[in-house]
Amino acid sequence: MSEFSKNNAERLLELLRKELVTFAQMRELTAKQKELIAADEIEALDASLDHRQKLIEEINGLHQESNVLMQSYMSFSTKGKKIDNIETAAGKLREIISECAGMNDSNMSDAKEKSEIYTRKILEISHNRKGLSAYIQTVENRPEMFDKMS
Repeated sequence: MSEFSKNNAERLLELLRKELVTFAQMRELTAKQKELIAADEIEALDASLDHRQKLIEEINGLHQESNVLMQSYMSFSTKGKKIDNIETAAGKLREIISECAGMNDSNMSDAKEKSEIYTRKILEISHNRKGLSAYIQTVENRPEMFDKMS
């Protein structure tokens, strides 16, 4: 396609704007997830991750149409013809995607750190229980030790 029609340009811009709105929602959600991880709000975090998955599915749906239009636009723009609104929207989209990815990486790191802390605590508790069970095995099983009535 040597020309990029006005209708294609309008539709691509519409799809890019929808994607920007969806990624803005994802950015807010990802910021909230950081708070939920810090507060150990596992159930709320799980619900938030489910909502995030729905946003990802929505973005993937937008991509089914926008990717084709964007490829056509890229072919058109290599000839030195650019559409400012599309360039601006695509630039904003790259920025917000990068921001979301950075926030997500930070959240993953925080979650991994929390997981390691819990693993260490569980191991300590397990070790303490083993110590207690070893102690219990060395105590004689005499009812008079526990029954003060005898």
